[in-house]
Amino acid sequence: MEVCAVVSAAEDAFPVVIAGSKSVLDLKKEIKAKNPNAIKAEVDQIHLFLAKKGDRLPDDDPAAIQLLKGKIHLDIQAAIGGKEMSATESVQHCLYTENKMPQPAMGQIHVLVVGNPTTRPSGKRRWDQLNEVLDSNKKAKIADSMNFPFSKIDKIMPASCYAQTSKPIPDDKLDALHEYFTPVFKGFGEFMTGNETKRKYFILPVLASVCALFEGAQILADEVIVGEHVHGEVALDFLIKRGDKRVCVVVAKRENFQQGLAQAYVGCEVLADTEGLTKVYSIVTNFVEWYFSRSVEGQVERTWPVTISMAKSVPTRASVKNIAGMIYSILSEDD
Repeated sequence: MEVCAVVSAAEDAFPVVIAGSKSVLDLKKEIKAKNPNAIKAEVDQIHLFLAKKGDRLPDDDPAAIQLLKGKIHLDIQAAIGGKEMSATESVQHCLYTENKMPQPAMGQIHVLVVGNPTTRPSGKRRWDQLNEVLDSNKKAKIADSMNFPFSKIDKIMPASCYAQTSKPIPDDKLDALHEYFTPVFKGFGEFMTGNETKRKYFILPVLASVCALFEGAQILADEVIVGEHVHGEVALDFLIKRGDKRVCVVVAKRENFQQGLAQAYVGCEVLADTEGLTKVYSIVTNFVEWYFSRSVEGQVERTWPVTISMAKSVPTRASVKNIAGMIYSILSEDD
C-alpha cells in the first residue's frame, strides 16, 4: 500500500493498494481512479515523485502539514523538482530497488502526485539563482551583507504591476489617526530632513491603527529574519502578522527605494521559505511614498507609488485614508 498526496490540492492523503510488480503507469491509473475530483489531468499528464528520497515522509513533518493544507514547502518543491518516477518502471524498482526505501508504515506519505505538468513550481530554481546573488553579496560586503543589489534581484524576480484595493477603515479610527499627526509633526519638525528613525514615528501609527482593527494582529519591530533554504538574512523595520498573513515593512533609507524593494523582496522569499507561505506582502515607504508589493508563489507584483499629500505641513485626511485602507484590505483578505 502506498499513501499518496496531491500537490496543491488541500486534501487528505489517500492509500492506494497496488502490487510491487505493477508499473508506475498502473499506479497512476489507480491514483486517478481513487481521487478523480482532485486530479483533473489525464493519466498521461500525471507525474509521480517520491515524497522523500531514501526515506518516508512522516505526516507530522512541517512539509507534510503544509502539503495537506494545499501549500508547497520547499522540501516538497525540491522533491517534485527532482527525478520523476518513470511510467515504464515497476513500483518495486522505483521505491525499493533504485531508492532503497524502507517498508511503508502508518503515519507516512509515500508518493507525491502532480496532476498537471504546469503546476510544477519553479521555486527551487529561483531560490538557487537567488542564493548565488546572496552568497556573492556576503563575500563581497561582509559588513553590509543585508544590502541587496536591486538590479540582480529584479532580474530573478521581475515585478509586474497590480492595483491594490483600499478598504475604508471606520471613521472614528481614521479621525484618531489623522488627529495624531498635528502635534507629532509640530514636535518633530520637517520630517523630510530627518533620518529614518524619525520617519518610523509617522509610519508606525498608520500600521498600528489598522492592526488594532483585528484580533490577534501583531507588529514586530526591528525584526531580523534568516532563511533556511534561502541564504538571506534580512532586517525588517516592521513585520505585520495576522494568522498566516505576513507583511514585510521596510523604511526606504536615504530615499533609495530600489534598495528598499530588494530588501523587501528577499524578506518575502525568506518568509515563504521558513513558514511555507505561498503569498507574502511587502511595503516600502518613506512615509510620503508607499510601494505595495506581493509575492504570489514567487511571482512579484508591485503598485505604482501611492502618495500621502500634505496640507499645511500635515498629511491630508483623504490620503491617510487611502493608505490605511490599502493595508486594511491586505489584512482583511480571505475573511
